[in-house]
Amino acid sequence: MGFTMQRKADSLLLKGIGLGVPQSRDRRLALERAVVDYVARERLLPPLTAGELEAHGRCAAAAVQAEEGELAYVSVLLNNELWADVIAGVPYERRLLLLPQCLANTEVCQADRDGLGLLCAQCGGCSIGVLQAEADRLGYVTLVAEGTTVVSKLLTSGKVDAVIGVGCLDSLRRIFPIMNAHAIPGQGIPLLADGCKNTETDVAWALEILRAGKRRFVERVAEIEAVSGLVQAWFKPVSLAAAMGTAETEAQRIGQEWLLTGGKRWRPLLTAAVFEASGGSIAKIMPAALAVECFHKASLIHDDIEDNDDERYGEPTVHRRYGVPAAINAGDYLIGEGYRLLAEADFAGEIRAGMVRAAARGHRELCLGQGEELAFSRQPSPVTEAAVLRIYAQKTAAAFEVAVLVGAVAAGVDAATCAQLSEFSRAVGTAYQIRDDMDDFQSVRGRAADLLAMRPTIFLAAACASDHPAVCSALGSVWGDDREGRQRLIDAIGEAGLHARVGLLYEHYRHEAERVVAGIQHTGLKRLLRRIMVKMLR
Repeated sequence: MGFTMQRKADSLLLKGIGLGVPQSRDRRLALERAVVDYVARERLLPPLTAGELEAHGRCAAAAVQAEEGELAYVSVLLNNELWADVIAGVPYERRLLLLPQCLANTEVCQADRDGLGLLCAQCGGCSIGVLQAEADRLGYVTLVAEGTTVVSKLLTSGKVDAVIGVGCLDSLRRIFPIMNAHAIPGQGIPLLADGCKNTETDVAWALEILRAGKRRFVERVAEIEAVSGLVQAWFKPVSLAAAMGTAETEAQRIGQEWLLTGGKRWRPLLTAAVFEASGGSIAKIMPAALAVECFHKASLIHDDIEDNDDERYGEPTVHRRYGVPAAINAGDYLIGEGYRLLAEADFAGEIRAGMVRAAARGHRELCLGQGEELAFSRQPSPVTEAAVLRIYAQKTAAAFEVAVLVGAVAAGVDAATCAQLSEFSRAVGTAYQIRDDMDDFQSVRGRAADLLAMRPTIFLAAACASDHPAVCSALGSVWGDDREGRQRLIDAIGEAGLHARVGLLYEHYRHEAERVVAGIQHTGLKRLLRRIMVKMLR
């Protein structure tokens, strides 16, 4: 395909016009065979981002000398081939069949319609009845509706694991980005002609896709909601006592009580989900996941002491309740318990050593990052974005890296993939912390609390690099104990529009995480990491 034709095809794809399906079945089969060969030759694994799918669609179309109007159809075929083996391993009852109302023959249609869509009477007047009858026989969830609102809710509810969509090319192009964002497998069956009534599709092809059920796919993806529920159950008094022993001393009572308190449990969830997605039996990873949370909770106790914070999770901090010496000791106890749980986990010695090594490296990085933050807080001075981002990588990203690597090492993931997982953790952890700063800056209660406390934040670094007059004027008064000056700086940051700069940094690290995920050669892990990104960075 020449450059000029390619530009036209790109324009058509973006505008959603002139998108046609080859009317010749022979041509459709030829394009399908060519796409299958392309996916095998390029060794592509799902999920792909919308940009990756578009780029590979262009390459595949060029390879088969597709007409410019066939580009969108080739992209659908590419998406279908990428997910074929994955969907073949999904139970029929966990699949959604999405049908368009426009397939109905309006002259004979006997169906009722409600708020969700068309209720097919299976009168035989159109192909909706044929497809729905087969889907019902197999156990699919079926929805005959237009638009994406209902579909979006179903996709994000966790009630379906795969989608087969019949629709015009433009409708499929609107739905599949939603699915890709949540790493939900999907295949599309385009209508043979666009239009709003009495359309038609290749029924034989649709039935073939519907019936595909041979389990050829062996990798799994952890269902985050299910894993999350299990992980939450691990942090109940009975489960905790079984793993850590009955709390008989003050240190045990304080430490285990603190371990039971609030939080999102992101870190043990990551450990458990990565382990399961890599082929492990989730019950086996429980002690290691508890260890990861022990490390995290210990760091919070020590952070609260060092930052002189009064509250955590809306309750008094541990040192406010029990005093600083007892709190320090309880934090140390949790660190010791974490290493004990890893060292005694039910894995081969080499695996246990790798898990301990990952935790120790993360522990070291956390202390180095916290040390830099404490040094800044003792004597505040202008700070660079690079310095703040380095602290974020050591404090926040390193903790995510420990959680991910403990699960991966326990499952025997190869060194090259573990290196990619480390890179992903650093990118997504940094993005997570920047997003947290953005939320902190925009919150009503305790607005910009970190900046008011003169901790090194990305907003302060952006202010130090700014030449905006109001920012430069306010900066001069913030290095001492001038709370009013700090408040003026917060207002000046808003006036100077520095939120946009911070937003660009956030997008950079989010895109970096996506780039790493794209290169991982393990579909189960790719899907899991994509879902993690959606939940952590929404």
